[in-house]
Amino acid sequence: MEEKQIVHEDEASLRDLVIKFREYALESIRYWFIPAFFVVLVSGYELYKYYTYEPVYPAQITFSVDEDEGGGASGLSSVLGQFGLAGVRPTRYNLDKILELSKSRRVVQQTLFVKITIDGKEDFLANHLLQIYGLNIDHSGKSKNEPPFYFTNDSFPVFNLKENEELLMLYNFVIGPPDQPKKALLSATYNEDTNIMSLSASTTNETLSLELAKHMFESLSNYYVNKAIEKQVKTFRIVREKRDSVLTVLKSVEYQLANFKDTHRNLLMKTDQVNELRLQRELTALAAMYAEVLKNTEVADFALRNKTPFIQVIDSPILPIAPVQLSLLRQLLIGLIFGFAIGVALVTGRKFYKENMAS
Repeated sequence: MEEKQIVHEDEASLRDLVIKFREYALESIRYWFIPAFFVVLVSGYELYKYYTYEPVYPAQITFSVDEDEGGGASGLSSVLGQFGLAGVRPTRYNLDKILELSKSRRVVQQTLFVKITIDGKEDFLANHLLQIYGLNIDHSGKSKNEPPFYFTNDSFPVFNLKENEELLMLYNFVIGPPDQPKKALLSATYNEDTNIMSLSASTTNETLSLELAKHMFESLSNYYVNKAIEKQVKTFRIVREKRDSVLTVLKSVEYQLANFKDTHRNLLMKTDQVNELRLQRELTALAAMYAEVLKNTEVADFALRNKTPFIQVIDSPILPIAPVQLSLLRQLLIGLIFGFAIGVALVTGRKFYKENMAS
């Protein structure tokens, strides 16, 4: 008996739910003009977005970073170990570091102050951005007579306050706000499975997108490579300078010894023989020193070449670039769905409020 009672209660609850749903549906049909109003309103807004939307041109560069590990490292360590440099070995390049560098002001500003040509006008990439997006005009109306701002030089240390403000504004515009990455003109990602990286630039001008992506990749790769081999470059320069200085002294002693032999062909005095022996001994020591320094130079050069990251472009963008545009059908569907949902929610919410207030 209890099981039958439970079944009847479940059926009653389901029946009440269906009846309540029917009442709300009839209420929505009775006040159909409210959902219709919001459908028209939201659809109108979506149509406005569609017809005022300016298409963007995405330019993407894909590239890979050499990350040799394993047997190559042990082989190199064994070779360099003979010269006391066993600690020098290839390391795995941090792809996250490259992503962070792509957002650094140093790398971005190097890109912004490369001269490019758009529509026959050669100027800093920063100035083209300012002009195309109207960022160099005061829209507040406070300075109506002030002419549009443009950068006239790329000497960052001597920038005045206005130039620094514009540079920071442009930098934030390019990398986008941290909480809204989709608004960024530049973005970088990598595939965790293949370690293939991609650098994308999206602007409202296809030439600007192409140049921004290309020069950003160059600035990023150059900075990353230079930082990765900074220590090795310094070591190589030191041993090279040492080699050159030893070679200079060696040549000087060789010339002195040759000149001494030319001027003292018949060595009769013991003092003359001592001078010749001294020069010969000094020449031998310098030759041995030069051979050692030359060996160290070759080792440092080998370590530098091995440490240098190899960044290889896989695909680079070319003109023409297909623009990204909004879909009219999609915008209308968004207006229909959201407008209808808002209207029905208002009608049913109004009925629910009345029922609860009456009770």
